[in-house]
Amino acid sequence: MSTTIGKHVERFDAREKVTGKSVYTGDIKLPGMLHGKVLRSYLPHARIRRVDVEDAVAMPGVVAALTRDRLPIASPYYGSFVKDQPVVALDKVHYAGEIVAAVAAEDEAIAEEALKRISIEYEELPAVITIEDALNKDAPLVHERLEKKPAVFGRGMKSIEHDGSNIYFHVQYERGDVEDGFRSADFIFEDSFFSAANQQYPLESQIAIVDFNGEDFTIWSATQSPFRIRDEIAGLFKVDSKRVRVVIPYLGGGFGAKSVIGAEAVAATLSYMSKRPVRVAFSADEMFKTICQPAAKMIIKTGVKRDGTIVARRSEIYLNSGAYSNSVSSIATKSCYRAHGPYRIPNVTTDAYAIYSNTVPAGAFRGFGGHQTAFAIESHTDMLAHRLRVDPVEFRLKNLLEKGEEYAAEDTPIDCDVKDLLRQLSRAIGWTPEDRKPQQTTTKRTKGVACVVKDGGGTKKEANAIVKVQADGRIVLICGTVEIGQGSSTALSQVVAEQFSCPAEMVEFATIDTAYTPYDTATNATSGVFTMGRAVLQAAQGARDRMLSIAAMALDTSELSLENGKIVCRGKAFNFQEVLHGTEIVGTGECKFDRNEQIPIGYPTPFWEIGLGAAEIEIDEMTGDIRILKFRSITDVGRIINPLHCRGQEEGGILFGIGQTLLEELVYEDGRLINPNLTDYRLPRFRDLPDSLVSVIHEEEEIVGSYQPKGSGESGILAVSAAVCNAIYNCTGIRMLDLPVKRENVWKAMHSIRE
Repeated sequence: MSTTIGKHVERFDAREKVTGKSVYTGDIKLPGMLHGKVLRSYLPHARIRRVDVEDAVAMPGVVAALTRDRLPIASPYYGSFVKDQPVVALDKVHYAGEIVAAVAAEDEAIAEEALKRISIEYEELPAVITIEDALNKDAPLVHERLEKKPAVFGRGMKSIEHDGSNIYFHVQYERGDVEDGFRSADFIFEDSFFSAANQQYPLESQIAIVDFNGEDFTIWSATQSPFRIRDEIAGLFKVDSKRVRVVIPYLGGGFGAKSVIGAEAVAATLSYMSKRPVRVAFSADEMFKTICQPAAKMIIKTGVKRDGTIVARRSEIYLNSGAYSNSVSSIATKSCYRAHGPYRIPNVTTDAYAIYSNTVPAGAFRGFGGHQTAFAIESHTDMLAHRLRVDPVEFRLKNLLEKGEEYAAEDTPIDCDVKDLLRQLSRAIGWTPEDRKPQQTTTKRTKGVACVVKDGGGTKKEANAIVKVQADGRIVLICGTVEIGQGSSTALSQVVAEQFSCPAEMVEFATIDTAYTPYDTATNATSGVFTMGRAVLQAAQGARDRMLSIAAMALDTSELSLENGKIVCRGKAFNFQEVLHGTEIVGTGECKFDRNEQIPIGYPTPFWEIGLGAAEIEIDEMTGDIRILKFRSITDVGRIINPLHCRGQEEGGILFGIGQTLLEELVYEDGRLINPNLTDYRLPRFRDLPDSLVSVIHEEEEIVGSYQPKGSGESGILAVSAAVCNAIYNCTGIRMLDLPVKRENVWKAMHSIRE
């Protein structure tokens, strides 16, 4: 009988966080700790002629200075796919904001003053900022030499090399024969879309404290990827990873911004030089110059039959990776695989490109490319329906994949009834054919819908977990899923509690420490309750069964049950420690996915993340102002672990989507980012929220009672932009192809139509 699964359990970290008792990396103070600060380039592309830190190191209180000439490490580059990013700039700077020097001093004020005394001489070089700039045949190369990992895929997907180009990664996916498909089509339509670069902006910026004791590194870090940080630091110094220990205190959000190494590399090097602990904390403004979501351009060409059947699609996706690669090659791969959307299309060719430019390095962002591709695909889907003069909802229903149908050969079939969810959504918002007809009134009001399916759970994710029952009866969960605000520590503890038939509060979630915590790839891709959850479930079941076996011997009976955190035997309840007699029990679990060369990406999709959304908007023709009056979403989460957590994830994602649709954009002028702060970069405020926001969390009936959860951290963001832009078209007859949608552009477009 379920005790905690499917119920709201108060977050374990809630009270500590709201009362200020929680300890973040920034709260840690070590004896003798120095403060590190970094100096950043003001030029987007330049050769470094000279770096002079003599005046800085002569200052009282300055202990160490880090430059290309003072870089005491074995290998200066790091990166997950391409080893292209140095701890500090070496021969060149590749973007305005790149770290060129760093100092460690007794306090922050001294460190800040020391930076002012560093002299750098540059030779400015031509820069490429946009995707078009970087692809120009005469474009200067951002990087001349690269150390890449080989890209290995499955059937239908391959990588293509480009020499002497800013394209450092190109992946192509094919199935069927797209040219034959176009020849069989009655109509062929092509559209182009653009999504601006955005900033993740977690409340807590990147921060790390590193203590090198002459032999080993201990790192306290606000990171989503403790084992990746461990391995990157070990690689920089060419030491065994066992000599690098990463400890994770509380985190103040991540959204992908903390999935890459940054402050840790600088702090580790300064600590290595000074033999003292060093704290490096990037400011909020510095985060804008550290990582962002890639700008994206997508071109979609689709062939359809007269009856509305889609028969072919060719897509091109261009991602602006900025100055370094980070995870953009993986984003390109995922975007490539998703480009045909949740529809049955027999003939597909997609090319996705990751492209260097002299801008802030791009990387993971909530949705991992899903939001940009969904905006393009679902806007294009509506455009197809309007051109064919059919209802957009009916057009989707005709082409949507059925539950149990393969998304791609040999991959995980679609795991929920998307058609039924779309019907539910259209009924709930009162969708009618009138909603797709432009209005003639000054204040226009109507609706738009979007339907998105995204491969969830990551690729080749590995998760391991340990569940201990201590001799004193305490249950301890040890795993590497980082609590970044999503509630995973509580949800995973609920999984353990379910197996022991005890309150979730009886389960202690151990601090993540790579010296003791079993390996986990990273906390990303909405994989917590699915991938790690399976490892935790296996570990909990093993520990429970072992405990019951010991109890059976101690009580001389196998007629035992677990109730409310106690072992019940013949009507008498025993605490766990009463039957363990000093024994400690350990259960282990793992979750891995085997390679399958028949699947395009090479590994199975763990689950399908479903995001459907409908927006009801109002547009003022006199100002171009857009108000989202109502937004309704539906997502399928498999088996619900904690209903309130699911709703919080979904609604948080919707808010992200609103920002990217109407407000957020990183703006460059003369190669420099001109809005790296919250004064000029607009995040959503309370007044930007819809008057009505409803999120429906769907749970398939046949899996209730089983352990089949799906992630829900990214579904909310997926459908927002397309739903809003489809509503704008239905209001005005104007198609917005670029994000964010600026009201001045809406105003100009409406008035150009009137003229």
